[in-house]
Amino acid sequence: MNADVAPELFGIIEEKGIAEVTPQEAHGRPGATFGLWMAANVQFGTLVTGALATGWLGLSAQAAFASILLANIVGGIVLAIFSTFGVDYGLPQMIQGASWFGKFGNKVPSLFNFFGGFSWFAVNTIAGAYALDHFLHLGVIAGVIALSVIQVSIAFVGHDLIQTAEKYFFYLLTLVFLGLTYVAVAHLGLSVPANVKSMAAVGGFSGAFILSTSIMIGYVISWVPYSSDYTRYLRTTNDAAGVKKSVLTGVFWGSLISTVWIESLGALIGASVSFALPSDLITSWMPGWLTAPLFVAVIVGTVSANILNIYSATLSALALGINLKQHWASLITGGIGTVISVLAAAKFITNYENFLLVLGYWIMPWTAITLLSHFTQRKSRFPGVSAAFVSWVATMVVSVPFWNQAMYTGWFAAKYPQFGDSTFIVAFIVGAALYMALTVPSMIIAAAPAE
Repeated sequence: MNADVAPELFGIIEEKGIAEVTPQEAHGRPGATFGLWMAANVQFGTLVTGALATGWLGLSAQAAFASILLANIVGGIVLAIFSTFGVDYGLPQMIQGASWFGKFGNKVPSLFNFFGGFSWFAVNTIAGAYALDHFLHLGVIAGVIALSVIQVSIAFVGHDLIQTAEKYFFYLLTLVFLGLTYVAVAHLGLSVPANVKSMAAVGGFSGAFILSTSIMIGYVISWVPYSSDYTRYLRTTNDAAGVKKSVLTGVFWGSLISTVWIESLGALIGASVSFALPSDLITSWMPGWLTAPLFVAVIVGTVSANILNIYSATLSALALGINLKQHWASLITGGIGTVISVLAAAKFITNYENFLLVLGYWIMPWTAITLLSHFTQRKSRFPGVSAAFVSWVATMVVSVPFWNQAMYTGWFAAKYPQFGDSTFIVAFIVGAALYMALTVPSMIIAAAPAE
């Protein structure tokens, strides 16, 4: 074995941690990224997300579909681009930022991503637990614990087991949700009217549409800080451009097809029920033959998404400098997520909407700044100061007036509710503009001493 290759515990448990993947360790197929992101999103939590557009915000089915399509095209492109960084650097996504945000500065978004990872774990587990309670009547808390044990066990082993599990989950989940789609369309049709009262509560049609789009972007964009974690083992010195092209294609279409499909299905069902809990989406008109497959899909889909959440949150914890073996860190991350699941099970819909928006508040400017850092050769105007970190923090402060969610409504959102929550657009643009203003092309800095 090459000395640069990290051994695995008992030959199966990943011990690589956040270290750079060497070309000797490279393995896997870039095309597998399609199935991975399909399996991650063809699940009950994505269905619940789509239902927010109609069942919570009151959009018609057609408007909800337009919102979902727009959000996921944008989000899918960003996710695909970031996934290629794993091939470039051979590093987990959040570790790459140390080159741009600085060693200390990078710990802050890593901390946010750590919290985001086990919070997502909680969100998906709660949604799955409500569905399990609907089928088995064991109680939501019992469902949380049962799902947590399965999810943490797979994440404990690491990267290769996750990739294998997602490959098989993809086939099962696709078949079950195709069945659910057929039943839902046959029963409900495709034309669902808007709920004027629900839209009026969030600023009318424009407010509901923008808020829905922000929520859907928040869902897909939350995967971006994880993206390279599942492509870093594809690092290669042989035809890297070809590998990156395959990754770009596989991730984009895997993400886009799965999110648009399942969120649109969720929007269709959500408009037909009194939507207050995730289990409300499992309705009485669903035929008996679908009960058992849907029950299995709820379990498998929850696990499919959450093994990614635990794994990537674990890598973010290691990026903070926590001195633990990777597998032990995954147990701690899963344990925290389980506790949060138990505590946050009540008022799920409101908590979920707020969570998706808050995620986007830090991820959108971080995304813009990271893209510019990767693709442009620029350096800070101020030696010793990370322009990326300063731009990111300043953007989050500047964007507060545009917040529009239950925990806090900024002055702009309160005065102009018809703009919904426009924080995502503002944060992306301002983050990019500030970074460009605080940096100069590196060639200018390099030439300065010679003058």
